[in-house]
Amino acid sequence: MSSARYFLDVDALCKLAHWNILPILPDLLGCQWPDISTVASMRYRAAASVIKPDAKLFHTQSAASTALRCIERMIPAGVPEPELMATLSDIPQIDPGEAVLMSVTASHPQGIFITGDKRALEALSRHPARARLAGKIMCIEQMVKRCLDVKGREWLLANICPNRARDKAVSMVLGSGCDAPVESLMEGLDSYINQILTMSAPTLLAEV
Repeated sequence: MSSARYFLDVDALCKLAHWNILPILPDLLGCQWPDISTVASMRYRAAASVIKPDAKLFHTQSAASTALRCIERMIPAGVPEPELMATLSDIPQIDPGEAVLMSVTASHPQGIFITGDKRALEALSRHPARARLAGKIMCIEQMVKRCLDVKGREWLLANICPNRARDKAVSMVLGSGCDAPVESLMEGLDSYINQILTMSAPTLLAEV
């Protein structure tokens, strides 16, 4: 099993919940649920959306229910590093929850921040604080690619296509008819991953 600690931002958590990838996340990462954390408020937002989806984070009751079940098995993220959190909070494209999780990730020797927020990554790549998170981030495309490797094309399309609109880049990779062959899926995912890989040197992305 991995000895890494994973910190899952709101954007990634919600997308993975809609795509049924969240329940198998420990298997994909080679870890246990207590190795994964998210922001504390997500438990309450998911619980509220089980009753009535907020149409912002959760578009279906099923996705909210999936998220809630998984969050209940996670552990608290821990205490953020105050100075780094303040620095990250001053970057307009990074929201408060991301600033907290990025700060905790940077402070943990084997911390990995999982995000679906490309605007936040672009902003971080232009800021000196990127040095603290170099090699400590996984993007949503890396998770989808890992899922493709483990579960296969048919599973991936069957589970993502109904909610493909949750992520523009992933939707484009799947193809206009949501029927892209495995070669196109791999090529498309690699293309987006490489865009993030080359945003800064050293790269923000973790090796997977």
